[in-house]
Amino acid sequence: MAKDMRRVPLRRVAGAAIVVMALVTAWVWLHGSKSGKGSLPQPTATVRVAPIRQASVIKRLVAYGRVVAAPWAVHSLVEPFEVSISRVFVNRGQSVGQGATLLQVRPGPAARLALLQAQNDYRLAKIALRDERMRLRLKLATRAGFLRARKAFDTARLSLQIFQAEGLRRRMIVTAPVSGVVSHIGVEEGSTVSPGQALVTLIAGDRLEVRLGVEPEDVPNIRVGERVRLSSFEGVASQRIHGLVSVIARVMDPATHMINVFVTLPASNAYLLGEYVEGRFTTASPPGLVVPRSAVLPSGHHFVLYTVTHGRAVRHRVELGPHNGYVAQVAAPHLRAGMPVVVLGNYELAPGMRVRIAP
Repeated sequence: MAKDMRRVPLRRVAGAAIVVMALVTAWVWLHGSKSGKGSLPQPTATVRVAPIRQASVIKRLVAYGRVVAAPWAVHSLVEPFEVSISRVFVNRGQSVGQGATLLQVRPGPAARLALLQAQNDYRLAKIALRDERMRLRLKLATRAGFLRARKAFDTARLSLQIFQAEGLRRRMIVTAPVSGVVSHIGVEEGSTVSPGQALVTLIAGDRLEVRLGVEPEDVPNIRVGERVRLSSFEGVASQRIHGLVSVIARVMDPATHMINVFVTLPASNAYLLGEYVEGRFTTASPPGLVVPRSAVLPSGHHFVLYTVTHGRAVRHRVELGPHNGYVAQVAAPHLRAGMPVVVLGNYELAPGMRVRIAP
């Protein structure tokens, strides 16, 4: 009986010891696992970097347009009096030399009537002046009357001289004042043309230019006097030549919604009036901070890039400037030339992340 009573406390003590050991083991395991998690090494990204440079961005622009007449190359041929068209010797688009015969005309009914009126006024004024001079010699007229007759005679003579100077004859020939191309014929044989109406329009052959349509955002990069490489878009003139930008329009073309840029052609060219042409510009932006294009990442409605400082990634929000397929100009308060910017591996980065620069 006493022996059994001694065995009960021993069993209790052994059970309590097992429980205590289990609790200690659980506590050690729990705290050991927490401390183990906190001591795991942080991830490190391997990246490639390039230095930020102070430079300009070179862009190559392509624009399309047509060969047009320069404003000073247009010659509209008119007559100061009414004429009737007897013959038309040229066609639209025909190339003509200086002095070539374009039209044969004759005075119209109103012009012939005006000429007859001028001749009659001159004859009557001449007779009146002669009679007034004779009366003045006979003391039958005053000096004032003689001066009035002289003035009327001078006016009539001047009117007749104007008609004679304009070449008002029975048959007249209209010739080309310069060598060029007939761009417009405004008359037909047998028609009567009012004074000042254009008969024929000529485009001087050596005064053509190219009108190119350029996107509005590209216009600030183009300068007057800049060289443009031109080539025929239709293959009519196979040679490639260079022209110079002469005028940059400040008004958007309502038909194309582009800005017209006019390029002067060299004297020796084979381009045709109305021909379609391709123009290539090479432009340079003002100097600024330039990075490889792959360094700039989109982030919502703005752009970011990463630099490396003391082995960690630093995120910068930047304003994107002129760019091409290789480099981009950026602006941010804390960027400066020479800083290493991440160009490969930047998609895996987060601010403050440890990085290793690959050689």
